[in-house]
Amino acid sequence: MDPHALLAQSRLFAGIASTALDALARCTTICGFRSGESVFAIGSPADCIYVVATGRLRVENADGSLRGEVGMLECVGEVAILGGNARSAQVYAVRDSYLLRIGRDDLLAFLQDHPDVLLRLTQMIISRLQARPTPSALAAANRPRCITLLPVTPTIDLHAIAERMRDTLAECGDVRIVDGPSVDRSLGRGASQMAPGLASEGKLVQHLHSAERVHRHLIYLADRVPSSWTDRCLRQCDRVMVVVDARTPPTLTPMLDELRSLNLRVPVELVLLCPADASAENVLLWRELCGARTHYLLRPDVPRDAESLARSISGRALGLVLGGGGARGFAHIGLLRALHELRLPLDVLGGTSMGAFISALTACGYDWRQVLEITRDTFVEHRLLNDYLLPRVALIRGRKFYRHLQKLFGERRIEQLRTPFYCVSTNLTRGQPVVHDRGPLALWVATSMAIPGVAPPVVWRGDLLVDGAIVNSLPTDIMQSLERGPIIASDVSTEGALAMPGVEGPDPDAVLRWAPLRPHEGRRPSLISILFRTATLTSESGVAARAARADAYLRLPVSGIAMFDWDKLDDVAQRGYEFAMQELPKLEGRLRACPI
Repeated sequence: MDPHALLAQSRLFAGIASTALDALARCTTICGFRSGESVFAIGSPADCIYVVATGRLRVENADGSLRGEVGMLECVGEVAILGGNARSAQVYAVRDSYLLRIGRDDLLAFLQDHPDVLLRLTQMIISRLQARPTPSALAAANRPRCITLLPVTPTIDLHAIAERMRDTLAECGDVRIVDGPSVDRSLGRGASQMAPGLASEGKLVQHLHSAERVHRHLIYLADRVPSSWTDRCLRQCDRVMVVVDARTPPTLTPMLDELRSLNLRVPVELVLLCPADASAENVLLWRELCGARTHYLLRPDVPRDAESLARSISGRALGLVLGGGGARGFAHIGLLRALHELRLPLDVLGGTSMGAFISALTACGYDWRQVLEITRDTFVEHRLLNDYLLPRVALIRGRKFYRHLQKLFGERRIEQLRTPFYCVSTNLTRGQPVVHDRGPLALWVATSMAIPGVAPPVVWRGDLLVDGAIVNSLPTDIMQSLERGPIIASDVSTEGALAMPGVEGPDPDAVLRWAPLRPHEGRRPSLISILFRTATLTSESGVAARAARADAYLRLPVSGIAMFDWDKLDDVAQRGYEFAMQELPKLEGRLRACPI
């Protein structure tokens, strides 16, 4: 490792005279930090800066939130040096890293002799202080370049998974699969098993470092059993994908023991190999054993599953968020049709109220035609929302509708869906949204659709849960937090939906006796529409902020459609289709683009 060459390539010292860099290089020390090891602690003295030679660092605020990441040839620690303050952030190595350390006194002496570097350093500091990390910037910082596939059981074929992932990842840049045998072929027999920390491992480190500089993504394949190479893969990556056969009973294995013992500080995710005829009933137990933050279901013989996984890892997975709005939500079905015709694959789904119902059907694997017919059967043919009762708690019991959902979705659980899905309800007791990404699908979809005053609340842990649209009618914030990729938001709310044109007022009896003279003037506001509009005012006031989180925001044309206009299913769906086919092609490039 040549300090002079590394300094010459860094942004801070590039262009400095060779003799000056020689002098600075003699003042540097090469320091190694293992994955998860602290580089700077909050409150520690500002005694040096580091330039990253290999590896990756993460910078966190005192509350643990991400401030940013520091990659190869970037420096860290300069703000505290010039400000004369203690460290204000926690910095640790995301993966095994080698850093060039430059002491404070040596750096200040060098800056006195080279004011142009001082100016450049000052500009960098000002830029960092002025920059506010946006959600998209933080998502980009979290996006992995080096991924490790870790088999929990020795029968798993990682190569087949990696090759299918590579084909999709390669759409945005070169991808290389790295395993022990390929390293041995390049560096000699046994090179891959060089234990971390040995002085002789430099050749292996340089080999992997060179590969990362050439390729956009590296996919590391761990050995089938714990080994020095497996340890190397885990310490060298930005994300660990634990691969499990869903038919295997959850149990601690030597590989999981190895993963736990390293105390890594990179995200761990679970990939369950789950053939079409197998169930994923143990997914939550496997997640707990692995310490995984999320999971993916992968059919080994279905290429599109591995393609969706690769899109999620690389920040290109397409998420669809469907808003609530009763019969106006039928327009979402037209959007689904347009997405199908434009060949835009959906990788993650979420919704509220009617949007929860339609996105849940889609997550179950139904295409837009099937969703249309199921919706017709539910709301038009059978009109299941008519089991009225004396309105002490609500206008209807909701039992017919819930039994229908149970029949429709069966025993499906949200965490077992092949397409990730969530829906949102409102905790009426606490005034907070509740995100449902696990548990009985029928129950939580019904809860997300329980309009207060119309259907009874669902009681859960002593609290009352109702329609999610009360606090979050368009849950793009939940989708954005998943950091999977671009978001399409479909909004079917209508501004000024309750109105009585032609009545000047004030007239307290006008609503009771008003009858429109012409059809286009609409109808008298109903009790249900007034209840729903009143309940969702707070949520609709935040639609603009939630829309801003989407990469493609579509406000579908649903004016003139009342909340319970079930008979207008085909008209509303056609409106949504025509509008989406007009607008989506303009946004298609943004939705398919490779992230920077």
